[in-house]
Amino acid sequence: MRLSKEAKTSAGELNIPRGERIRAIGIGPKTYEPRDVIATDRGIYFATETGSAHIRWDEIAKATWEQPWLTITSVKGERTKLYLDSSGEIPPVVRDRVTASVLVRERVPLDIGGSVVCIGRREPLGDVISWILEFDNQEDSKDHRIRDSADRALAELRATLGV
Repeated sequence: MRLSKEAKTSAGELNIPRGERIRAIGIGPKTYEPRDVIATDRGIYFATETGSAHIRWDEIAKATWEQPWLTITSVKGERTKLYLDSSGEIPPVVRDRVTASVLVRERVPLDIGGSVVCIGRREPLGDVISWILEFDNQEDSKDHRIRDSADRALAELRATLGV
């Protein structure tokens, strides 16, 4: 992607490291400097009221697009809402990159009954795989018996996959 002088300036102001490939640029709110929202091969960069922010693709659990809002929910449950005056290719790139970071998503049975979804995500350009357990009921994640059973199920899945 050939960048305008303004986009190059924004990339610097958003602290995008050299070597990251820019995949899409959108325009954020007039009150933020820089206004550009930039998606790279490793994550999404944007300005906030206090400075610049960055979210890696493997840190995003869910992203939804309802023009003009891009809502990002992190794997830790934190929500970020980005207003885009002009979305450019940001929504499809976000969808593509988040989807590409998922290596495994499998529902596995628990040895005490029930099931859990195990999700393996690869960090951008890395070999590290992080694992997330999605419980059907949030309360289940606090029950030590269910949590222990889920950990055993994940260990078995990882052994089966060789990761």
